[in-house]
Amino acid sequence: MEGAIDVGVIERELTSLWKQAGEDDGGVIRACLLNLLIYVPGTDVSREVDGIVADITAAHPSRAILMVADREASESYLDAQVTSRCTLPTAESKQVCCEQVTLRAGGEQVNEVPSAVVPLLLSDLSVYLWWRAEPRLGDRVFKRLVDASDRVIIDSASFASPHADLLSLATIMRESPRWAAFSDLNWGRLGAWRGLLAGFYDVPQYRQSLDQLNAVVIEYGPPAADHVAIAPRALLLGGWLASRLGWKVIPGGTIRERAATVFQFEINGRKVTITFAPAQSEAIEAGRLGRVTLTSDFADSATFEVKRSDDASRIETEVRLGEERKLQRVLSYENLSEAALVGIELEILGHDRVYEEAILAAGEMVKTF
Repeated sequence: MEGAIDVGVIERELTSLWKQAGEDDGGVIRACLLNLLIYVPGTDVSREVDGIVADITAAHPSRAILMVADREASESYLDAQVTSRCTLPTAESKQVCCEQVTLRAGGEQVNEVPSAVVPLLLSDLSVYLWWRAEPRLGDRVFKRLVDASDRVIIDSASFASPHADLLSLATIMRESPRWAAFSDLNWGRLGAWRGLLAGFYDVPQYRQSLDQLNAVVIEYGPPAADHVAIAPRALLLGGWLASRLGWKVIPGGTIRERAATVFQFEINGRKVTITFAPAQSEAIEAGRLGRVTLTSDFADSATFEVKRSDDASRIETEVRLGEERKLQRVLSYENLSEAALVGIELEILGHDRVYEEAILAAGEMVKTF
């Protein structure tokens, strides 16, 4: 189908697809639990995403609408194709199939993609938008798709301008709190780090020292898009710590050094600093965390540390209370696939308030530059 999209034709093709599947194999179950919109910038990325979408829909049967947008195309076009995705049947279960509509748009027709998508959404089912591109928060197409969605999945690791893009996201969350719920694959990658840091607070003998923290140092691999910027993952973790602990950033108190940035916070009349610094080890990949160190001067000095192992296969923790050194926990570290990270987000419908508060706190830090 070229030019304008005929929704009626697409629905008839989907009906015919399932009718034929039923005739070929009476054991096929058509399943759909949600609407999943996936936006990708160009054909090369769509090939990369194709297998990921198959993994996602196998675990979360849905009507998937893949939007392949090529803004730089020499000609304008908009066409559609329908396909089915099926799991393999087992001795205990029937074959489960869901459906995919692929919209391809080029040039000026990219702006018409939202108008083509909305009529294809199944009513009474939640709408998730996975924007697998650099989030263009002021982009017309992005805004219209967000308006049609209940939850929006982005990846701040893909920010081309980490500081400006994070600040824009924080502005949206502050000024439009009832807009669609945002989630971030980069936030999901922080799960193990947040869990280990929070675990320090579960030990009663550490609480007094932790309540009197005076410095935090977060080391990271500089982002590939901007080697001078603080990695979004590091800013997210810093924002999470500040928002959970009630620290308020001090305007005008930020110190930007050649290799590090120091933010000053206030809590109950006491000052605390968070320092972001590039990791010394070249084994820390771009955008990833290398080490987080919490320091307290309460009584005997105390240090709480979470770090990646040299071979990047583990995350280790260590506590030093005065002269006493304790090895706490060692977790094997396995990078979750994109399909797994998106699948986690598809389990959540409402706002992730902890994430949003971390973004707002990170935005307040960026504003002090």
